[in-house]
Amino acid sequence: MAIPAALVAQTGIITGKVTDGANGAPIADARVTIGGTALATITSGVGEYRLTNIRPGRVTVAVFRLGFKAAGDTLRVAAGQTITFNVAMTATAATLSEVVVTGTVGNQERRAQSAQVASLAVSEILKDAPVTSVGALLQSRIPGVAISANSGVLGTSKTIRIRGASSVYLSNQPLLFVDGVRVIEGAINGNVSGQSYDRMNDLNPDEIESIEVVKGPAAATLYGADASAGVIQIITKKGRPGANQFVQTVKFEVGSTDQNYLPADSYGTCSAALVAPASTNPLCRGQAVGALVHDNVWVRYNVLRTGRDFSTTWNGRGGGQNYGYNLSFGTQGALGTLPNSNLDKYNIRSNFNYVPDSRLTIDLGLGLAQNRTRLPNLDNSLYGWIAGALLGSPLTRSDKPENSADSWFGYNRHYNAIAAIDNQLLTHRVTMSMAANYMPTPWLTNKFTIGVDFAMDEQGEFNPKNDSAWYGGQTDLGRVSRQARTAERYTVDYLGNIRRTLGAQKQWEGNLSFGLQVVSTRNTNTLSSGVGFVTNANNSVSSAATNTGGGLFTEQKQFGYLSQLQIGYLNRMFIQMAVRVDKNSAFGAAAPAFVLPKVGATWTLSDEPSLAKWTRYFSSLRVRTSWGTTGRSPAPGAALTTLVASPYNITGATLNGANPGNPGNADLKPERGTEYEAGLDASFWKDRVSAELTYYNKQTKDLIIAKPIAPSLGFNSNPLRNIGSVVNSGVELGLTVAAVQMNNFEWDIRAGINTLHNELTSLGGVAAFAPGGSFSHTRAMLGQQLGVYVSKRIKSIDEATGLVVVADTVSPVGNLYPTLEWNVSNSFTIMRDFRVTALVDSKRDFITDNFTDFYRETQLVRGQNRLDPNKLSRRERLRRYGNDTPGKPAFVTVTGSVATQNDVYEAWEQPGDFVRFRELSISYNVPKRFLSSLRNTVQSASIQFAMQNLKLWTKYEGPDPEVVTDSGNFSRADFFTLPTPKRSLLRVNITF
Repeated sequence: MAIPAALVAQTGIITGKVTDGANGAPIADARVTIGGTALATITSGVGEYRLTNIRPGRVTVAVFRLGFKAAGDTLRVAAGQTITFNVAMTATAATLSEVVVTGTVGNQERRAQSAQVASLAVSEILKDAPVTSVGALLQSRIPGVAISANSGVLGTSKTIRIRGASSVYLSNQPLLFVDGVRVIEGAINGNVSGQSYDRMNDLNPDEIESIEVVKGPAAATLYGADASAGVIQIITKKGRPGANQFVQTVKFEVGSTDQNYLPADSYGTCSAALVAPASTNPLCRGQAVGALVHDNVWVRYNVLRTGRDFSTTWNGRGGGQNYGYNLSFGTQGALGTLPNSNLDKYNIRSNFNYVPDSRLTIDLGLGLAQNRTRLPNLDNSLYGWIAGALLGSPLTRSDKPENSADSWFGYNRHYNAIAAIDNQLLTHRVTMSMAANYMPTPWLTNKFTIGVDFAMDEQGEFNPKNDSAWYGGQTDLGRVSRQARTAERYTVDYLGNIRRTLGAQKQWEGNLSFGLQVVSTRNTNTLSSGVGFVTNANNSVSSAATNTGGGLFTEQKQFGYLSQLQIGYLNRMFIQMAVRVDKNSAFGAAAPAFVLPKVGATWTLSDEPSLAKWTRYFSSLRVRTSWGTTGRSPAPGAALTTLVASPYNITGATLNGANPGNPGNADLKPERGTEYEAGLDASFWKDRVSAELTYYNKQTKDLIIAKPIAPSLGFNSNPLRNIGSVVNSGVELGLTVAAVQMNNFEWDIRAGINTLHNELTSLGGVAAFAPGGSFSHTRAMLGQQLGVYVSKRIKSIDEATGLVVVADTVSPVGNLYPTLEWNVSNSFTIMRDFRVTALVDSKRDFITDNFTDFYRETQLVRGQNRLDPNKLSRRERLRRYGNDTPGKPAFVTVTGSVATQNDVYEAWEQPGDFVRFRELSISYNVPKRFLSSLRNTVQSASIQFAMQNLKLWTKYEGPDPEVVTDSGNFSRADFFTLPTPKRSLLRVNITF
């Protein structure tokens, strides 16, 4: 790849070192560019850079790094000359000069963007935070981005919401891109009644350079009719063209997980037979009739264990005369806190950058992942660990446990039976990308990106054959279910930009951008199951006595055309006007195009001389506003009328037939979200304080809702109609404060707060319904938050007579989504090498459905609250369980009708407000003077001890209000769900 010597002689070289102007410390991973060319590189771990192949003449060198002011200068380069240009950067909390990749075209500096795009420097986060997943990287770091776990089990998914939910039937998860290529996102059902796997778990955080999150109108131009829930762009680490050096980093990490949870004891009242001397129940034997006894099988069977994990990552980074490369390999092995919970993951990523000349760069990327996750049965599962403990009765405790339930739920379904269930997912994933950036002239840029994401899943659940009646019915003969699933997504993207300066003093700048994007997605799923095995060693579906199978296939294509005009004045005022036109195969060939306009403006007031007396208190002050339209498209075929295969029998012969399936809707179109955003970015106190304040208001129209039709028409579903609307609005504030900056002590504060108002404003004449299904206590109800929790509210309680009167109809109890979230992170650096960081966050004004306690106290009664008459007050017992007078209904409506326990549910719709001490880390950077004895083979080394989920403060009666089963939009509940564990880790980083 070396450039011929004759060609090298015709070009120049710029080399140098980038340092912190305050203390001279080298700055790693700073981006160094040559203006008007495609040349760029990244500084090494010691701050050094080298740019080659520079055409002779005057060139502008610019240096960018998050947390520092942009720096640079104009240099004159002669053919064959090597210039040394060292740069001292100034730390700042402001970010106006930062380059934004996602959701932007034309001038990509943050000061030119009218809509907000949030950025995370992942390498900086990993220095402090005890994170091992992309979801944990995003947790409590960006205002308006809410993360909640679907389980505390190792390897399970997280739900991400950006500025709330805005759809009833479609996904509210954001799109996911890696290096400009749209990849497969979302959760995978785990076959264990609520838990799910997460596609983002296939990624290794150590491969990531930065993450950018598009929240609002910025998504309109580049991502179009499928981006109403936001976009997450992951930018992986790249090589260092021109570096002529090789740097490698090794990370070792050892972790320990404490579940920090124990299920409540199960209670029961002893009968005469159980207290008799001949009784085999050791809890009741010898007690008085009616004695209340309790048991905890998790304690007796020693179910919980300390989770362990070990991971290592190797990263090699460097480059030569006209190329750069980054290679990484990572492996993680972990044991969860339950017996059949473990994870094994391998990641390989390579990025290669080739710079044949100053006009052209080519980036090639390849990511390989293998992820094997084994999940224990939990949540809504008859074979689950928590259900087995909480629904078991101490009255079944026996001196001969092998012939009884022994306080577990289910005859003989003990520790060994549940631990023997094997439920796992094996994923092989390949992500490839190629990006070419061609600048034939300084004013014309062409970027072409092509990529593919391919995932192949092998998922299965196996209940072994046994002679002990572990599971009941035919399952004891051995049962297996398998899924072979493939997901493919192809991306082709072209983006061009013409940039010209106008005016006598070149005070005007114009950027005309244009582009095309094609995304094609294919999914296949082959399902099979079998029952009855000769031996557990041969448990393939084909070996079963009886087996069944089926398959699914979907394909979807999306096309988008875009154009944007950006006009700038003196690099402080910018106006953007853009439009995107989309087509989606989900609506059929005859469907019209979807047009998505966008306009915006931004003005850096602090650069305006005429406003100097008003802005003198600010180091920088910028105001911005933006308006744009995005959308969300339904699944393929949603608009089509379909039939369902239905065999029939005539005179003993089985023939192929069909029944009505989806009624379809030829006029179905994407949901349309129109969002307005306004805000300001300010820094003051010599750039030591930075604030980003944003107000947003999003109106989603053409909301897709299933409108009921007459059952006599024979269809198995209701047609989808664009008849609803919902509004999301709120305020987001991010603060960064360099509170103390001394030679041997620094104190940095990062804080964020955001509000959310979500309201369903139209149902198109459809009555309120349960979007989470018939068993859910959430509703889509006019004037309320999407998925608001409801109940027939209690009107009065008469403690003397036991009469409890409730409303005739359900009414709102509380919100599904928090309306207020905040987080505060403090970092203390002592003697430059010792660092302590702590993160605390909170969510307020939302409800968690404590379905676990409801079930234990009203269905299969095992809870102390219900069985111990002294546990709750008389009034509280009536509020929860109603009138206990024999022959009387539990609840009576104001009109005299009988209401059921399921109707009067507010006692278990509990405030989920909490404050969590989420992260604490202590880091030590080994001083350079200690490393010098190693003959410069080690450039840097650090040691870190960190903890996650240290403490939770909440009034919620369950274990964790933030963890709810099911990754669906509105069917979430705490139903035998494992809470978030406490995790500790020791991490060592060494750079050679």
